[in-house]
Amino acid sequence: MNIISGLLSSEDVVLGLTATDAKRMCEEIALRIARRHRLDDKLVFRALWRREQSGSTAVGHGIAIPHARIPGITGPLLLFARSKLPIPFGASDHEPVSAFFVILVPEHANDEHLRILATVSGMFSEKAFRGQLEAATEPAAIQRLFSQWVTEIDPSNLNVKPPAPDHEGASK
Repeated sequence: MNIISGLLSSEDVVLGLTATDAKRMCEEIALRIARRHRLDDKLVFRALWRREQSGSTAVGHGIAIPHARIPGITGPLLLFARSKLPIPFGASDHEPVSAFFVILVPEHANDEHLRILATVSGMFSEKAFRGQLEAATEPAAIQRLFSQWVTEIDPSNLNVKPPAPDHEGASK
């Protein structure tokens, strides 16, 4: 289990989107996530598109991680989407993108969104995971892949205790 497992259900997996460019993909994603979570799709689109215009969220290997802060939500919202055909998305490897892992966080998000981003980045950095994800054709199978992924460096699995206080320094 990881931080994604409690936030991404099979209902948050959308396959077969038909967008042909980055702007339209942000619109389709915004509409899907807004419907699912009863949000204003225009607000979600503006936040995603504004973030995309400041720099592509494509990370290479045909994958993008669009993310944005959304006023009014109380916790992270996730969506995995796959397009029917890869689309240009400004990736540094110049590969078109067909897999989109969307992260929406509250306007004043804490470090949880950074842990989600780090976990997803770790997943996508593994060639075996990318291959399994590409081969999966059902939302439930895709959700299971994300939920069951574990690695030693998965930030949500870290159990780091702070160092004990220095008692000598406490009296100074």
